[in-house]
Amino acid sequence: MSDMIFDKPQHQETLSMLQDLIRIDTSNPPGNETACCEYIQNIFAKQGIESEIIESKPARGSIVARLKGDGSAKPLMLTSHIDVVPADASKWSVDPFGAEIKDGRLWGRGAIDTKNLTAIEMAIMLELKRRNVPLKRDVIFTAVADEEQAGTWGMHYLVENHWDKIACEYSINEGGGANVPLDGKNFYFVQTAEKGVGWYRIRTRGESGHGSVPKPDNALVRMGKALLRLSHPMPVTKTPVVDKFISRLARGLNFPKNIAFPMVFNTTLSQTILNVIATQDKQTADMLSAILRDTISPTMINAGYKENVIPEVCEAVIDCRILPGQTHERFMAKVQRISGVDEIEMITEAVPDPTDSPSETELFSVIAKNVSKHDPTGITIPFMVTGATDSRFLRKKGVIAYGFCPMKSEIPPQEYVPTMHGVDEFFPIDSIGFSFDVLWDIVVEMCS
Repeated sequence: MSDMIFDKPQHQETLSMLQDLIRIDTSNPPGNETACCEYIQNIFAKQGIESEIIESKPARGSIVARLKGDGSAKPLMLTSHIDVVPADASKWSVDPFGAEIKDGRLWGRGAIDTKNLTAIEMAIMLELKRRNVPLKRDVIFTAVADEEQAGTWGMHYLVENHWDKIACEYSINEGGGANVPLDGKNFYFVQTAEKGVGWYRIRTRGESGHGSVPKPDNALVRMGKALLRLSHPMPVTKTPVVDKFISRLARGLNFPKNIAFPMVFNTTLSQTILNVIATQDKQTADMLSAILRDTISPTMINAGYKENVIPEVCEAVIDCRILPGQTHERFMAKVQRISGVDEIEMITEAVPDPTDSPSETELFSVIAKNVSKHDPTGITIPFMVTGATDSRFLRKKGVIAYGFCPMKSEIPPQEYVPTMHGVDEFFPIDSIGFSFDVLWDIVVEMCS
């Protein structure tokens, strides 16, 4: 149990449910999310909340629940995913599925990606039901399978086959919300956009032969040169969401940061600014660099079958993340031009193009208002993540989808954010109250 004393029973309830969720191993593959759905369904049933488990295939379940409003406004959906990436227990200092509490931290796979959000949203649904809060909007709850793969058996399946059960105007999902302390203020990033993800296989061919007789047309050498050309950073591109992020962040900073930050869009000064930031925080500098441009990361390479045989073919996989406004069709053509490689194919199962939602909305204003209510130093800023979330499926259906799980802790985000998908993932327990209270106020203001 936690040695913390919580202000409200809802905070303890949230923590207890998060522990229970972590202890259900939903590593994907294989997933086994139905077990998690059954736990949630049982908790909801005790409070009289009806829910439905929808399986896209055996054991790959997602759960949907709804609290009805009077219909005067369109629904808000609280969503998260309940699958987690695998954890190699031999590399952890704790049991990845033990949900152990020590040092003010709740340890376990999924603690911040994203069973924490699941537990918070569960607690909000339970409290809305207990208080019988009069609602103008339906509040829909979804906890879905398969986000950590391609979303095929989770949100994508629901959108394609059960849209009537989850159709909504707004959605709150993962992808932002942790406090970032800078210059005496706390910045809270709301994910309003995400880059497109594409895994491309590129292939070079050459003359094979005995390794003792070098060939000028070696497939491996051709691939090496192609990857070297692709390793050069793409040009800086000013997208609307990143422009807003940089400008609003700069307004909240002190001199000289408020002057220097917007210079990252200057093609001459951009790398210098990023280098200066890297001396203080390399993680932040790498993130900024990635949201300023399309990116290419070689991740796999394969060639040859014997030590003394020059291979005829070499294949490599590159992970490409593209900005809003870009398409994979155009970007593949650019990769072809830069690399000089003719054979390129897409190998991603479900190819996500970039998606974004406007930040000039009622929900964004309500988020900003309630962040400031609970943290007077808090500044809320729209943000683009470099990866992909289930929000992409919703945005393609016209939903305004934001990534926002409010978190405020004495432990800096530089400590807990990198544990996502990593070793010794943990959730800072001192954030439980803030997380629940902020999201509760947002939901109540939007829906009642």
